[in-house]
Amino acid sequence: MKTKLALRMDLDVSDLFTESGHVCEKCVVHWTHEMCEMVEELPNMEHSVKDDVKYSLVYIAGYVIRKDKEEVEDSCSYFEKFGAFTLSLSRGGLFQAGDSVCQWTIFCYMMFQSVWEKVCRNSLNEIFIEISQNYGFKMDKHHCFALSNILFNNLCNITNLPSDKEPKQKVLKLP
Repeated sequence: MKTKLALRMDLDVSDLFTESGHVCEKCVVHWTHEMCEMVEELPNMEHSVKDDVKYSLVYIAGYVIRKDKEEVEDSCSYFEKFGAFTLSLSRGGLFQAGDSVCQWTIFCYMMFQSVWEKVCRNSLNEIFIEISQNYGFKMDKHHCFALSNILFNNLCNITNLPSDKEPKQKVLKLP
């Protein structure tokens, strides 16, 4: 007990610093040469994304900007080509995402596909911001958070087998 107290008394708290929030070994982006090249080649690689994935990504782009007060873009060629899925699911709360938002979402998706094992949400957000700045998409941090949450949640749903616990609980609740 006396040792603990002595340690506390001798501790200089001015040297201590803690960051609030999530911190892990994957929080810092370790940019490799391949990652930098991929960011540069994203426009050339866009054709490799299947059309059915683009339908979903255009929907996600509308979701990502749903809280923005104003639409700033008139060009909606992505939405015209891949927006049928969004129109069929929309209940009025989504914007028609402009081309830059759709293209940013597609670029971020392609990058996520290659780096998801090496990053956490924080470092993925940094990558998404870098893509936005590199191509002048003007996306904010809250857009990056929304997109990274969607992509990681989807990855978890795909990679984790569904639990049989929930259906059993629902059966128990039935009259």
